Amino acid sequence: MTATTPAAEPERLTLCPGQAGLRWLPAGTTLVALEGSLRLEPPSRSIAAAQYTLGAGHAHVVETSGWWHLHADRRSGAHVHIVTAVAGTRRPAWPAIWRWLANVIQPRQTSRG
Repeated sequence: MTATTPAAEPERLTLCPGQAGLRWLPAGTTLVALEGSLRLEPPSRSIAAAQYTLGAGHAHVVETSGWWHLHADRRSGAHVHIVTAVAGTRRPAWPAIWRWLANVIQPRQTSRG
């Protein structure tokens, strides 16, 4: 068995029936549904327009950092534990696609003469 950094204390989130909102979730965060049902929609910049539904006892690991849309079930609401990722599992601040885009946008330097 190897030693690991203890996980951060989980944060408890309670959403009333039908409640929706935005929540900043860093990549690697785990959402665990304790009661009710919760629908997750990734940040709008995501290429895939996927939706995830968590029922009681299910978990989902967030792969993309950003403002996630959270929608609670209209009848029962949702009780969720949010466990943030350990500091070593975060992705770099500038993913490769953004570095590539910054290079494309920069004007080309050409020599004349």
